[in-house]
Amino acid sequence: MKLVNLTACRVAILGAGKMSRLLVQHLLSKGAEQICILNRSLGRAEELAKHFPGQPIKTCLLSEIMTVITESDLVFTSTSATEPILDRAKLEMVLEPSRLLMLIDISVPRNVHADVNTLTNVQAFNVDDLKAVVAQNQESRRKMAQEAEGLLEEETEAFDVWWRSLETITTISCLRNKVETIREQELEKALSRLGSEFGEKHQEVIEALTKGIVNKILHDPMVQLRAQQDVEARRRCMQTLQMLFNLDAGEQFS
Repeated sequence: MKLVNLTACRVAILGAGKMSRLLVQHLLSKGAEQICILNRSLGRAEELAKHFPGQPIKTCLLSEIMTVITESDLVFTSTSATEPILDRAKLEMVLEPSRLLMLIDISVPRNVHADVNTLTNVQAFNVDDLKAVVAQNQESRRKMAQEAEGLLEEETEAFDVWWRSLETITTISCLRNKVETIREQELEKALSRLGSEFGEKHQEVIEALTKGIVNKILHDPMVQLRAQQDVEARRRCMQTLQMLFNLDAGEQFS
């Protein structure tokens, strides 16, 4: 049985100590609206309920436990009893076979006998079960944290590569501008020799052709330049390009 809606859940808490107070606070924060506190001393149960003014918290004597359980969906036990106060025999006497009940025993020693687990309509959990759940959740969070750290490391490395590649922009822009200027000048010469009778459509085709050739020629040098991981190697490549193509990339290496 999985309780997904505490608002509609009828909750009983056996005991009125510090753990019960923390439990009430947590249940209210999760939307619980039907809470009943049972204790050997009714006054202590009422005192606990007063810590949550405005909340419809009922109080009962612990002697009414079986009556309250028949009207509850979820029962927490947190008393100082040294022997189990709930067992299979007691629950069988009051629970209908179709009546589902979840018991969570957070007391030490246990308030709920292990034999209640043999009842098909009852789910019971104790402190050891809760510890196992906490450990499982911690392991799951640990794995998620490791995955997050791995992703963060990858993204940091990728950002670092991108950041270090920014210094290539000036050289790449200079190279592209120079080659584009040459392309435009040579295209203009060619079109002027072809004369005015050369159709506009043909001019568009030739211009697209020359742009495509320039892009393909520049693609590999640009990719290889950006891909250089070693700073000195990358700068040597940029200096080589500037020298071979007579580029004016400024005083970035001074």
